[in-house]
Amino acid sequence: MRRALTAIALGLALAAPASAHDIERAEALLRDIAEHRRAIAEAPTDSERTEAVFRLGDSVETLVDAVNTDVAAHGARDLFAELVVKRLHGHGLSVTWAPRESRYVYDLAAFQEYLRRAPRGLRAPEASFRLIARRFYATLGPDPSALVETDVAGLLRAVADQERFVREHATHARVGTVRFFLAVDQYRLARNLTDPVKRREYERRARQALQQTVERSPETFEVRAAQTLLEALRRP
Repeated sequence: MRRALTAIALGLALAAPASAHDIERAEALLRDIAEHRRAIAEAPTDSERTEAVFRLGDSVETLVDAVNTDVAAHGARDLFAELVVKRLHGHGLSVTWAPRESRYVYDLAAFQEYLRRAPRGLRAPEASFRLIARRFYATLGPDPSALVETDVAGLLRAVADQERFVREHATHARVGTVRFFLAVDQYRLARNLTDPVKRREYERRARQALQQTVERSPETFEVRAAQTLLEALRRP
Protein backbone atom coordinates (compact mmCIF):
# COMPACT_ATOMS: atom_id res chain seq x y z
CA MET A 1 0.00 0.00 0.00
CA ARG A 2 2.86 2.39 0.78
CA ARG A 3 4.36 1.73 -2.67
CA ALA A 4 1.00 2.50 -4.27
CA LEU A 5 0.64 5.71 -2.24
CA THR A 6 4.12 6.83 -3.26
CA ALA A 7 3.59 6.01 -6.92
CA ILE A 8 0.27 7.82 -7.15
CA ALA A 9 1.55 10.85 -5.28
CA LEU A 10 4.67 10.98 -7.46
CA GLY A 11 2.56 11.06 -10.60
CA LEU A 12 0.36 13.81 -9.20
CA ALA A 13 3.38 15.80 -8.05
CA LEU A 14 4.83 15.64 -11.56
CA ALA A 15 1.54 16.89 -12.95
CA ALA A 16 1.39 19.75 -10.40
CA PRO A 17 4.96 20.59 -9.36
CA ALA A 18 3.98 23.84 -7.63
CA SER A 19 2.48 22.03 -4.62
CA ALA A 20 3.80 18.55 -3.88
CA HIS A 21 2.06 16.09 -1.58
CA ASP A 22 3.62 15.60 1.85
CA ILE A 23 3.94 11.82 1.61
CA GLU A 24 6.45 11.40 4.41
CA ARG A 25 4.30 13.27 6.91
CA ALA A 26 1.21 11.30 5.92
CA GLU A 27 3.09 8.02 6.32
CA ALA A 28 4.49 9.07 9.71
CA LEU A 29 1.02 9.96 10.99
CA LEU A 30 -0.43 6.71 9.66
CA ARG A 31 2.28 4.81 11.55
CA ASP A 32 1.43 6.78 14.69
CA ILE A 33 -2.24 5.91 14.25
CA ALA A 34 -1.43 2.21 13.94
CA GLU A 35 0.72 2.40 17.08
CA HIS A 36 -2.00 4.15 19.06
CA ARG A 37 -4.54 1.51 18.04
CA ARG A 38 -2.17 -1.23 19.20
CA ALA A 39 -1.66 0.57 22.50
CA ILE A 40 -5.42 0.83 23.04
CA ALA A 41 -5.66 -2.94 22.62
CA GLU A 42 -2.44 -4.00 24.34
CA ALA A 43 -1.21 -1.35 26.83
CA PRO A 44 -0.84 -2.83 30.34
CA THR A 45 -2.81 -0.19 32.27
CA ASP A 46 -6.11 1.64 31.85
CA SER A 47 -4.37 5.01 32.03
CA GLU A 48 -2.01 4.09 29.18
CA ARG A 49 -4.88 2.83 27.07
CA THR A 50 -6.87 5.99 27.76
CA GLU A 51 -3.90 8.17 26.84
CA ALA A 52 -3.55 6.21 23.61
CA VAL A 53 -7.21 6.96 22.81
CA PHE A 54 -6.54 10.69 23.03
CA ARG A 55 -3.34 10.41 21.00
CA LEU A 56 -5.22 8.46 18.35
CA GLY A 57 -7.77 11.25 17.99
CA ASP A 58 -5.05 13.88 17.90
CA SER A 59 -3.08 12.06 15.18
CA VAL A 60 -6.18 11.45 13.06
CA GLU A 61 -7.26 15.07 13.32
CA THR A 62 -3.73 16.24 12.44
CA LEU A 63 -3.65 13.98 9.39
CA VAL A 64 -7.11 15.06 8.24
CA ASP A 65 -6.09 18.71 8.61
CA ALA A 66 -3.00 17.99 6.49
CA VAL A 67 -5.10 16.30 3.82
CA ASN A 68 -7.47 19.29 3.78
CA THR A 69 -4.52 21.66 3.39
CA ASP A 70 -3.34 19.51 0.48
CA VAL A 71 -6.82 19.58 -1.10
CA ALA A 72 -6.93 23.38 -0.78
CA ALA A 73 -3.48 23.68 -2.39
CA HIS A 74 -4.52 21.56 -5.36
CA GLY A 75 -7.98 23.07 -5.64
CA ALA A 76 -9.81 19.74 -5.57
CA ARG A 77 -9.92 16.26 -4.05
CA ASP A 78 -7.50 13.92 -5.73
CA LEU A 79 -6.21 10.35 -5.57
CA PHE A 80 -3.67 11.15 -2.86
CA ALA A 81 -6.36 12.44 -0.48
CA GLU A 82 -8.72 9.60 -1.29
CA LEU A 83 -6.03 7.00 -0.71
CA VAL A 84 -5.10 8.47 2.68
CA VAL A 85 -8.78 8.52 3.71
CA LYS A 86 -9.17 4.93 2.51
CA ARG A 87 -6.29 3.89 4.76
CA LEU A 88 -7.96 5.67 7.68
CA HIS A 89 -11.13 3.75 6.94
CA GLY A 90 -8.99 0.59 7.10
CA HIS A 91 -8.21 1.49 10.70
CA GLY A 92 -11.94 1.72 11.44
CA LEU A 93 -11.92 5.53 11.55
CA SER A 94 -14.80 7.60 10.21
CA VAL A 95 -13.53 10.34 7.89
CA THR A 96 -15.97 11.65 5.28
CA TRP A 97 -16.14 14.40 2.68
CA ALA A 98 -18.38 17.32 3.70
CA PRO A 99 -19.57 19.01 0.48
CA ARG A 100 -20.89 22.12 2.24
CA GLU A 101 -17.53 22.73 3.88
CA SER A 102 -15.47 21.39 0.96
CA ARG A 103 -13.26 19.41 3.32
CA TYR A 104 -12.81 16.03 4.93
CA VAL A 105 -14.27 15.67 8.40
CA TYR A 106 -13.27 13.28 11.19
CA ASP A 107 -16.11 12.37 13.54
CA LEU A 108 -13.84 12.83 16.61
CA ALA A 109 -14.96 9.49 18.03
CA ALA A 110 -11.66 9.08 19.90
CA PHE A 111 -12.26 12.26 21.89
CA GLN A 112 -15.76 11.11 22.76
CA GLU A 113 -14.30 7.79 23.88
CA TYR A 114 -11.64 9.53 25.96
CA LEU A 115 -14.31 11.52 27.81
CA ARG A 116 -16.30 8.34 28.38
CA ARG A 117 -13.24 6.66 29.90
CA ALA A 118 -11.86 9.66 31.80
CA PRO A 119 -14.39 12.49 32.15
CA ARG A 120 -12.06 14.24 34.61
CA GLY A 121 -8.81 13.11 33.05
CA LEU A 122 -5.85 15.33 32.27
CA ARG A 123 -6.85 15.54 28.60
CA ALA A 124 -10.59 15.99 29.23
CA PRO A 125 -10.62 19.80 28.75
CA GLU A 126 -8.85 19.55 25.39
CA ALA A 127 -11.05 16.65 24.26
CA SER A 128 -14.14 18.68 25.22
CA PHE A 129 -12.83 21.68 23.32
CA ARG A 130 -12.30 19.65 20.14
CA LEU A 131 -15.90 18.42 20.26
CA ILE A 132 -17.31 21.88 21.03
CA ALA A 133 -15.33 23.48 18.20
CA ARG A 134 -16.35 20.84 15.67
CA ARG A 135 -20.06 21.21 16.51
CA PHE A 136 -19.82 25.01 16.33
CA TYR A 137 -18.23 25.10 12.89
CA ALA A 138 -20.40 22.27 11.54
CA THR A 139 -23.59 24.20 12.34
CA LEU A 140 -22.46 27.68 11.30
CA GLY A 141 -23.26 28.87 7.80
CA PRO A 142 -22.50 32.10 5.92
CA ASP A 143 -25.45 33.75 7.67
CA PRO A 144 -24.86 33.38 11.44
CA SER A 145 -28.56 33.75 12.20
CA ALA A 146 -29.43 30.66 10.15
CA LEU A 147 -29.28 27.23 11.76
CA VAL A 148 -27.39 24.71 9.64
CA GLU A 149 -27.54 20.99 10.42
CA THR A 150 -29.06 21.67 13.83
CA ASP A 151 -32.20 23.05 15.48
CA VAL A 152 -32.97 25.24 18.47
CA ALA A 153 -32.86 22.24 20.84
CA GLY A 154 -29.46 21.24 19.49
CA LEU A 155 -28.21 24.80 19.80
CA LEU A 156 -29.40 24.97 23.41
CA ARG A 157 -27.41 21.80 24.16
CA ALA A 158 -24.35 23.33 22.50
CA VAL A 159 -24.69 26.48 24.61
CA ALA A 160 -25.01 24.38 27.77
CA ASP A 161 -21.79 22.53 26.89
CA GLN A 162 -19.99 25.81 26.18
CA GLU A 163 -21.17 27.32 29.48
CA ARG A 164 -20.00 24.20 31.32
CA PHE A 165 -16.59 24.42 29.67
CA VAL A 166 -16.18 28.09 30.61
CA ARG A 167 -17.26 27.33 34.17
CA GLU A 168 -15.11 24.22 34.68
CA HIS A 169 -12.02 25.12 32.63
CA ALA A 170 -11.61 28.84 33.19
CA THR A 171 -7.82 28.66 32.91
CA HIS A 172 -7.69 26.52 29.77
CA ALA A 173 -5.80 28.04 26.84
CA ARG A 174 -8.89 27.76 24.61
CA VAL A 175 -11.43 29.23 26.98
CA GLY A 176 -11.44 32.56 25.13
CA THR A 177 -12.37 30.77 21.91
CA VAL A 178 -15.19 28.95 23.66
CA ARG A 179 -16.45 32.28 25.02
CA PHE A 180 -16.58 33.54 21.44
CA PHE A 181 -18.50 30.43 20.35
CA LEU A 182 -20.90 31.04 23.23
CA ALA A 183 -21.45 34.67 22.27
CA VAL A 184 -22.24 33.72 18.66
CA ASP A 185 -24.57 30.90 19.67
CA GLN A 186 -26.41 33.17 22.10
CA TYR A 187 -26.91 35.55 19.18
CA ARG A 188 -28.21 32.66 17.09
CA LEU A 189 -30.67 31.71 19.82
CA ALA A 190 -31.84 35.33 20.05
CA ARG A 191 -32.61 35.17 16.34
CA ASN A 192 -34.31 31.76 16.34
CA LEU A 193 -36.28 31.40 19.59
CA THR A 194 -40.01 31.98 19.24
CA ASP A 195 -40.75 32.62 22.93
CA PRO A 196 -40.48 36.44 23.30
CA VAL A 197 -39.29 36.27 26.92
CA LYS A 198 -36.51 33.80 26.15
CA ARG A 199 -35.67 35.71 23.00
CA ARG A 200 -35.13 38.95 24.95
CA GLU A 201 -33.04 37.10 27.54
CA TYR A 202 -30.71 35.69 24.91
CA GLU A 203 -30.49 39.07 23.21
CA ARG A 204 -29.28 40.47 26.53
CA ARG A 205 -26.78 37.66 26.99
CA ALA A 206 -25.56 37.96 23.43
CA ARG A 207 -24.98 41.71 23.69
CA GLN A 208 -22.99 41.27 26.87
CA ALA A 209 -20.91 38.38 25.55
CA LEU A 210 -20.26 39.99 22.17
CA GLN A 211 -19.21 43.25 23.82
CA GLN A 212 -16.78 41.32 26.02
CA THR A 213 -15.36 39.71 22.89
CA VAL A 214 -14.82 43.13 21.33
CA GLU A 215 -13.08 44.40 24.45
CA ARG A 216 -11.02 41.35 25.39
CA SER A 217 -10.35 39.04 22.45
CA PRO A 218 -6.84 39.15 20.97
CA GLU A 219 -8.16 37.63 17.73
CA THR A 220 -8.97 40.19 15.04
CA PHE A 221 -11.47 37.85 13.36
CA GLU A 222 -13.42 37.36 16.59
CA VAL A 223 -13.51 41.10 17.28
CA ARG A 224 -14.78 41.92 13.79
CA ALA A 225 -17.38 39.15 13.88
CA ALA A 226 -18.61 40.33 17.30
CA GLN A 227 -18.88 43.93 16.08
CA THR A 228 -20.93 42.78 13.09
CA LEU A 229 -23.32 40.77 15.25
CA LEU A 230 -23.70 43.62 17.74
CA GLU A 231 -24.67 45.92 14.89
CA ALA A 232 -27.22 43.32 13.71
CA LEU A 233 -28.74 43.22 17.20
CA ARG A 234 -29.21 47.01 17.11
CA ARG A 235 -31.34 46.71 13.99
CA PRO A 236 -35.03 45.89 14.42
